[in-house]
Amino acid sequence: MALNIFINRKKYLAPSEHLTGREILALAGFGDDHDLFLLKGEGDATGGAPIGLDQRVEIKPGEHFRAIPGNRNFG
Repeated sequence: MALNIFINRKKYLAPSEHLTGREILALAGFGDDHDLFLLKGEGDATGGAPIGLDQRVEIKPGEHFRAIPGNRNFG
């Protein structure tokens, strides 16, 4: 059952009701170098709740996610 979700305001079809953060990022063409957040609607002023790469998420139709480049410093 495919569900419509939004990642950075663009619509994608989630292939399953349960996806990991990594799978959600991959839908939009992002890799592990991005951080993912679950928003409470499109205009969520809080910045959203962080989702780990291996964290499983129950997908609900119309949910909004934000992917941003991770601020990782390996030096």
